[in-house]
Amino acid sequence: MAYTMIAERESQKIRKQRESALIVIANAQVMAAEGWTVVITDEDGNILPLAEFEAGLSQKFSSWYKAKSRPVVPTTIPGPNLFAEPAADEAEPEAVVAAELAAEQVESTAAEVQEIAEDDFETAETANAVPAEQAEHEEIERDAELAG
Repeated sequence: MAYTMIAERESQKIRKQRESALIVIANAQVMAAEGWTVVITDEDGNILPLAEFEAGLSQKFSSWYKAKSRPVVPTTIPGPNLFAEPAADEAEPEAVVAAELAAEQVESTAAEVQEIAEDDFETAETANAVPAEQAEHEEIERDAELAG
């Protein structure tokens, strides 16, 4: 095999051997995008990180292969901004505990939930039935319209 890709992450290790440099690069790019550390061994036995292997491949096949540009990752950690407004202090631990206890007290003194007996619920027939008073009222109105 001409090319070997080795991808490592945590305690896992994947090794793929392929004849095609493009297939190896495609596999390596996918693995690198998923957080794996990838190195490739070329046909001469050189072990190269993905970016170097891809750069060498783009030089070797410059007429048809272009390496993908990758975003530059800063290597320095920015220091604190000395000119920024100070952040608002978080609540003191005692204040947080007091607020929690007050909220708990309010919850415990809230009115108890009344239990509802199953017999208190309407059945489907009674819920859909027309109340007797309304039916009588409608009947009286109909009689008045027919008489008038």
